[in-house]
Amino acid sequence: MSPRSAAVDRSIELESRVAAPNYLPIPVVLQSGRGEWLFDLDGRRYLDLMSAYSAVSHGHAHPRLVKALTDQAAQVAVTSRAYYSATLGAFLEHLTGLCDLDPGHTRALPSSGGAEAVETAIKAVRRWGYRVKGVAPDAAEIAVARGNFHGRSTTIVGFSTEEAYRADFGPFSPGFRHFDFGDIESLKAAINENTCAVLLEPIQGEAGIVVPPDGFLREVRAVCSERRVLLILDEIQSGLGRTGRWFAHQHEGIRPDGLILGKALGGGLLPVSCFVATREIMDLFEPGSHGSTFGGNPLAAAVGLEALRVIEDEGLVARSAALGAHLKMRLAAIASPLVREVRGRGLWVGVELHGSVSARDVVERLAERGVLTKDTHGTVIRFAPPLTISRDALDWGIDVFAETLRQFETPAEPARVPRLATHSVAASQAPTRTARLMMSAPDHFEVSYRINPWMDPAQWQSSAERLRRQADQGWRALKDVYESLGGEVEVQQARPGLPDLVFTANSALVLDRTALLARFRHSERKMEQDHNRAFFESLQSRGWIDSIVETPEDLYFEGAGDAIWDATRNLVWTGWGQRSSRPMAGVIARMFSVPTVPLELVDPRFYHLDTCLCVLSGGEILYYPAAFSAQSVETIRDLVGKDMLIEASAADAEHLAVNSVCLGEHLIACHASDALREVLTGRGYELHVVPLGSFNRSGGSAYCLTLRLDLSSRSEAGDPRPATRRGRPRLLRAA
Repeated sequence: MSPRSAAVDRSIELESRVAAPNYLPIPVVLQSGRGEWLFDLDGRRYLDLMSAYSAVSHGHAHPRLVKALTDQAAQVAVTSRAYYSATLGAFLEHLTGLCDLDPGHTRALPSSGGAEAVETAIKAVRRWGYRVKGVAPDAAEIAVARGNFHGRSTTIVGFSTEEAYRADFGPFSPGFRHFDFGDIESLKAAINENTCAVLLEPIQGEAGIVVPPDGFLREVRAVCSERRVLLILDEIQSGLGRTGRWFAHQHEGIRPDGLILGKALGGGLLPVSCFVATREIMDLFEPGSHGSTFGGNPLAAAVGLEALRVIEDEGLVARSAALGAHLKMRLAAIASPLVREVRGRGLWVGVELHGSVSARDVVERLAERGVLTKDTHGTVIRFAPPLTISRDALDWGIDVFAETLRQFETPAEPARVPRLATHSVAASQAPTRTARLMMSAPDHFEVSYRINPWMDPAQWQSSAERLRRQADQGWRALKDVYESLGGEVEVQQARPGLPDLVFTANSALVLDRTALLARFRHSERKMEQDHNRAFFESLQSRGWIDSIVETPEDLYFEGAGDAIWDATRNLVWTGWGQRSSRPMAGVIARMFSVPTVPLELVDPRFYHLDTCLCVLSGGEILYYPAAFSAQSVETIRDLVGKDMLIEASAADAEHLAVNSVCLGEHLIACHASDALREVLTGRGYELHVVPLGSFNRSGGSAYCLTLRLDLSSRSEAGDPRPATRRGRPRLLRAA
């Protein structure tokens, strides 16, 4: 890097002279930013892998957010909450809907900075403790984790365990008890009859992006419910897509009583924060009991609402999930003696270095090479780029990081692969785990109508008996393969007049022991819906699933055929344009609290997503690009990356080779060319080819004939949700 200019030196000198020395900035002087890039006074470009502690998740100067800011500022910016605002209601309605704490019974209290929102939460839970739980006056306590960081106000640093944050700032407010982060027994010991709340970061950011053990948050939720204690989660950094879910607690499928949000809520343009909680807590405030001059001002509300909409419209949660998996994998592959551990979720990853090197020194060297990030606690370097970052830019930044580390290595030090802290669902769905599958008997299968280009009733009738025998043989051979691999297969019986019932994947999407039932577009298949519903009710009564949900009446959805779970990237790929409605991506995202990626299908031959996209257990994706719109192909390539994509030939796709089932290292298909077989075996997969020619005449193959019942999006292995009480099955409706 060329020497910095006199203008840069003057700026550094001036700021150092007039600003209080409570920060030690990296010696760069930034002047502008666009997307994931920042520019200094000399015009040098830097990749932002810090995002202002997650405040710039949308990227710098996002055009929609800048427009929302300038449009509203030109009308009115600040009026105070003494009056109603034309923008606040819509913002808070959208935000509380996303938080989904208690549908229809959630409120939000807006403020400016994150610490202000934390202080609001503290006041709220104390009042709940006195007025609802019945804690004695001035005796309320809040349990907080060691290593916490919730802000810099006097109250908050008073319960910090970091001495540098507390030194000579006392006296501090009483009423806080500490427990060890990630240790449920320590939490239990910290709770007593005066405890009104547990205040917790789902992932500790300033402590070094520390992820608790899988299942910890579920245990915390259970303890809080049992002991009548509120669970308040500080998601100021971890929320709004940063970890690959809207909120980090969704990785474990829990609902807190309150959420503290900020940073990205302001779109990287201004401070916006909120405390969101159930009405049981919020309705304890009355006029005059709390306030914020700038909180919820028209400008903040307009930008906040647009910030939420941009995350939705640009699929930034799914982007964080997919690129975050890539980031973590690439960082873990750096064989450096300096790297001790790689940990995190989504686009929020910490690299812990061995004590032989200063993280600050590495960060300063990275800045010299055009990459900006930040150290914490002397040994951890954090990676938290804008969620809009391109794959190419992310890869470049990782390459620079790896090269920079090598400059600090001692020649005598042996290379070693760092410990990867595994919190991914892929790990919990290892090949050794028994697969639970559903199939539907082929007894009445035939091609008797035409709803896709594959189907020709006349051709079927000319060889009907032979084709029926082949269908039965192929179906049984497929079931035998599953069982030989240790799979448990539950069989739905056939029904006369429903020939396509055999294509079980279309019946529902089952994830986290919840079945989202199909709603068919074609009248020929609508009668399957009642039969499928009855069968899923029987599965529920026998404990195979916990709940059943109906697809909204105004939408079409053909089950797992158009909704494919990707355990590597922790998201659902959805297909639309042929059989299923595009808005189903949003329904699935809200219902399962997982990111979704809608893909447009444009070739009538590939009418379901499962005919042209198959997710393999190692994270590779087998797909046929010609089946998708150009935009969808670009999305797949961007989120997956060329190294993890396997492109099927036209011949393989037309023989339905992509419509396959992957169980661990085993791939079960009806066809594979020599070239495809070579690619798959070269990646470590064992191919099982089962002839399914009769079903191919309807455009179906192995995946179409099969439905996974055991898929889990949760961090904890095993049953991700509490068991539903037995009895009459409840049928819910998706929002």
